[in-house]
Amino acid sequence: MLVYSQKIMHFIHEIKHVIKDVLSREIGLKVGRERFYDFKQRASYPLRIVIFNNAKMLGYFDPNFYELGFHECLMHSSKQQLGQVIRHELAHYITFIQHGERAQSHGPEFKTFCQEMGWGQEVYRATTCLDGGIETLLKEESSVLRKVQKLMALTTSNNKNEAEAAMIKSQQLLLKHNLESPHFDDTNEGKMFLKRIMQQKRISAKMRCIGQILETFFVNIVYSRSRDFICLEILGNAVNVEIAEYVASVLDSDLDHLWKKAQQESSLKGTLAKNSFFIGLAKGYCNKIRALKREHHGAITQALMVIEKKLLDAKTMAYPHLSSTKSQAGYCRESSALGERMGRALTINPALKNAAKNFNKLLS
Repeated sequence: MLVYSQKIMHFIHEIKHVIKDVLSREIGLKVGRERFYDFKQRASYPLRIVIFNNAKMLGYFDPNFYELGFHECLMHSSKQQLGQVIRHELAHYITFIQHGERAQSHGPEFKTFCQEMGWGQEVYRATTCLDGGIETLLKEESSVLRKVQKLMALTTSNNKNEAEAAMIKSQQLLLKHNLESPHFDDTNEGKMFLKRIMQQKRISAKMRCIGQILETFFVNIVYSRSRDFICLEILGNAVNVEIAEYVASVLDSDLDHLWKKAQQESSLKGTLAKNSFFIGLAKGYCNKIRALKREHHGAITQALMVIEKKLLDAKTMAYPHLSSTKSQAGYCRESSALGERMGRALTINPALKNAAKNFNKLLS
């Protein structure tokens, strides 16, 4: 997962300063405020830098997002080691610009560029295996994940009161965890985490439906565009992000089953009806959750406002230039109404998705 905090934003600023210096002084490229140009100055490329804490490597270059990633542990490394990793990942970036995806990760093109820059083995091999990472944090908080999973299973009960009580209890547990977590404390670093899921060619009504439902689990959702696809980015507390990812994997298949059921009930056909159904379904589910929160949370409304403010601050850090998008599609009243009715009855059953391997591994 990607990591955000005020301290990390300062670290990103430090990395960007070094990158600009290396690009201009060593590589000889024209550098702007947020972009740099190729050798012929025919095209410019973004300086997008992120910090991660879950992979057994020190850095990466992702050509899909034109993104340079650096492990959080480098905050505590020497300037020399940090500089070596920065140069290593920049070499990947420049090699991609010059040769495209046909170039091997550490192939001859990469090695030749390092040699041309006078960068030795300390840069060419500036990678290492790491232990720990975000998995350590999640292991420490696995009891919260277990309790939420059990409560989510109870939301499928035929007893309406029991199902609603389980839903509220799971929400209250997440709320309590967010408020008590040291990663959410003003006196701490206030870390927030980001994970990318659901790669698609374009934003669909189904994706928007899933995104709106995920936001009821105390996370922020952003639709992020890469070179070749759109994905959902989940931003929030580490445990909330993992739960939201799991819920998305369940909904991804369950919503298709609900649409087929709706078609059988009302003979609905076509893309317009399908899109309207998913819009209504998200509205029905989210309205149900909001009503339950108002009814049962009462005295902790202020706590909810605190969490929403934290999420908004994190969103501003992660997406300083975020712009909103709105769907301009048509609307089918009948299909939307049916979707809204099914949304009010929707429950998310952990037992329905045995393939949620990541979540189950965290619970083992």
